[in-house]
Amino acid sequence: MMREKITKSLQGRILLISMIGLVACILSLYMVSSITIQSVEQHRLENSLMANMSNEIDHLEFCYFTMVRMMQQMGEDGSIGSMLEDYLYSENNFEKYQRRRELENEIVSIGFINNYVNLAIYIDSDTKEELFDSVAFKDKDFAAGCVMQIGENQFQALHKSKRKSSEIVVVSLLEERQAFDGRTLDIYIEMKSNIEDYAPRGGASYLSMQLDENGKVLFSNSDLFAREQVLDLALDEDGSFSGVFGDYYLVAKRSDMGFIYVNGVPQEEYLKEMIAWYEKIFLLCVLTAIPALLIMLATRNMLGRPIKSLEQAIEEVGEGKLEPVSEDLEVREFRELMHKINEMKVDIKNLLTKVQTEEEERQKTEREKLMYQINPHFLLNTLNSVQWMAQLEHQESISRFLADFKSLLAYNLGKEEKSSTLRTEVEIAQKYINLQRQRYDFEATMEVEEGEYLETETIRMLLQPLIENALRYGLGDMGVVDIRIFQDERKDCAVITIQDHGSGLSREKLEQLNRPFCYKNNGDGDTAGIGLRYVRHCLEGFYKGESILTINSEIGRGTKVTIIIPVRIAKEHT
Repeated sequence: MMREKITKSLQGRILLISMIGLVACILSLYMVSSITIQSVEQHRLENSLMANMSNEIDHLEFCYFTMVRMMQQMGEDGSIGSMLEDYLYSENNFEKYQRRRELENEIVSIGFINNYVNLAIYIDSDTKEELFDSVAFKDKDFAAGCVMQIGENQFQALHKSKRKSSEIVVVSLLEERQAFDGRTLDIYIEMKSNIEDYAPRGGASYLSMQLDENGKVLFSNSDLFAREQVLDLALDEDGSFSGVFGDYYLVAKRSDMGFIYVNGVPQEEYLKEMIAWYEKIFLLCVLTAIPALLIMLATRNMLGRPIKSLEQAIEEVGEGKLEPVSEDLEVREFRELMHKINEMKVDIKNLLTKVQTEEEERQKTEREKLMYQINPHFLLNTLNSVQWMAQLEHQESISRFLADFKSLLAYNLGKEEKSSTLRTEVEIAQKYINLQRQRYDFEATMEVEEGEYLETETIRMLLQPLIENALRYGLGDMGVVDIRIFQDERKDCAVITIQDHGSGLSREKLEQLNRPFCYKNNGDGDTAGIGLRYVRHCLEGFYKGESILTINSEIGRGTKVTIIIPVRIAKEHT
């Protein structure tokens, strides 16, 4: 089964193509913008994290090397170490006090020179008490964070300061069991880190970690990465890494000292910023689409209204409405097309009028031809009856016969195209029957239901040709013709039946009676059943297909003609 091809209107096609183009442009804009912004944002984030991490690495490496130099100064061979020995050698309290003041000032001066120094102290190796007892500690396990030892220097990873009142993150260096004039002391130095100074997004979401060379976590400011946890980062040949790791976007780099430093932000933070950019892109697409849609709607209206008017004009032609319509369309091409349609309507209307006039003239000519054939035929039969009656009797009935004949003749010879009424046709039929009774021995019963319907308009000579056929061919042995006229109020029509009891009609004869007339150029034609065919032809022309004429006949059982016509009351009777 072939699928019916679905066609779209020009207006629909323009709208569809415009929508496809608009959607394609918006999708292209959205995709290109998204890819570009994603790339830019990712590079910006990566560069930001890398820059922050480089600052952290540079600072922490600086702190480690600074603490090494300070450790040299605070050692037994250093300047501060020499001052400590002088303090310890002092015998009297005043001298000891003086040496202590000088030593403390020297240590404090280191802090003024480098403000990242958080703590620089001597600790008794056995009691773990600070030499001058000037600092309160959280705990005294100063060697707990050692991750690397070079010589006597124990390098410690990032951790919270040992000061009891401080929560800052520091790096530290420890030298244990240094001999100073019979005293065994530990040297402990802390320097402040800067891991919170360069947080690109700030807050607790910023991640900073310090790993050893094997990827084990030494320090993390996030609970998601616990100390001693090992991170399997696929470092590049240059010791760097960037990408997604778990729920974070991380960058990592190995320092000169062998530590791996990691910075990162949560994926959700990164996605939030991307979503914010996507929302801006979406808003841009919407703002771009609104003018485009307005232009599309304006174009659709500009083309839609003229196309609708043209479509309506064409439909009116199909429905037979041929009146010209307004040509006031906004587009010149459509206005010219509407003008052509109006011209076509006028041509069609003129053609239909011409055809209708020609058809009416043709029907009028045919009716006149039929009348000229029927009237001589009828007059010949009537004159024969008059001649036969004059030979048989010389009575007053001849006067009445002639009076009826005169009326009938005057009616039949009328040339006017005016319609008759059913009542007039009944009266003429009755006169015709009276005339024919003078010649034929028959019984004719005419039952006419009285009513206003008898005033309905109808054709001339409706009944007479049919009664004549019944009398000539249908009297038979019984010599009876039944005529009945009544109204069917339910269907609002008049019913006429003419029934004889003659020999009936064969099928061939019935088919011949149902054929239309066919005139030749010389006026000759098929005249069989001319009266009945005349009545059928006039009914079809007068009632435009609303009348019915049927013939029921059987051999040996007679013929019945039934006519049904709509009731049309003449204006002068309404």
